[in-house]
Amino acid sequence: AARRVMLGASRDLLRSLYDCDLYFLENYIKPPPVNHTTDRIFRRGASRVLCSRPVCDPPGSPDLVLEEGDCVRKCGLLNLTVAAEACRERSHVAIKTVRVPEVNDLRALVEDPRLNLKVIQLVRDPRGILASRSETFRDTYRLWRLWYGTGRKPYNLDVTQLTTVCEDFSNSVSTGLMRPPWLKGKYMLVRYEDLARNPMKKTEEIYGFLGIPLDSHVARWIQNNTRGDPTLGKHKYGTVRNSAATAEKWRFRLSYDIVAFAQNACQRVLAQLGYKMAMSEEELKNPSVSLVEERDFRPFS
Repeated sequence: AARRVMLGASRDLLRSLYDCDLYFLENYIKPPPVNHTTDRIFRRGASRVLCSRPVCDPPGSPDLVLEEGDCVRKCGLLNLTVAAEACRERSHVAIKTVRVPEVNDLRALVEDPRLNLKVIQLVRDPRGILASRSETFRDTYRLWRLWYGTGRKPYNLDVTQLTTVCEDFSNSVSTGLMRPPWLKGKYMLVRYEDLARNPMKKTEEIYGFLGIPLDSHVARWIQNNTRGDPTLGKHKYGTVRNSAATAEKWRFRLSYDIVAFAQNACQRVLAQLGYKMAMSEEELKNPSVSLVEERDFRPFS
């Protein structure tokens, strides 16, 4: 029940953001903004609009593009009124969300003719998600880390941290692959591993699905951020990565008994998405053995 309430709130927030109603965000910002200004927007620096004129007026050239860390430091407080006006001048609004469990939960927004909403569902091998979250959310996933460290599965392990992801993926993918009429021209499934191995090719497909020309700035950003020096990509919210290597890293971060447990719990969605089982410790740790099937998930058009 609590999850459905959260979903309704998430959907209302998404609708408001697509309408550029940024005041709606104030319900979730602590401490509350004063006169619609705040310094509490998470990862503001990741948005070019929020780091350039008229929203931000940093010293220097009018064409200056700030790096993420510089943006927060040089732009000062964010004025939500000015940001909303800048938002309305844009032809497209893109939102990344991890708070919508299933694509079916977006049906009301997809069918709203005022929004012209398209959904790109990014999925990843659940084994990779488990490894990533264990590293990023160390306290929350402490028992998984304990299992890895001791070789013994804790009796009070919260397996729903894994199974919920798998169930949501499976339900969403089932909906998407059934191609219901309401998703026609509106849905694209992207595997993280395909994006990591062929970032430019996959990006071109995504922009083609959206009907947006691929800007040279975007192409350059992809080149710079997916071929990075691994030593520069250690910040968990940073963007510089060697993307192909990062996609495979989970195989060396999880023990085989944890992987076998995950494979048993998530076998349905692994098959749906074309992820292969590792049948032994040797197979798991051998990078020349691919655990990703060649699949062509074309947009539903």
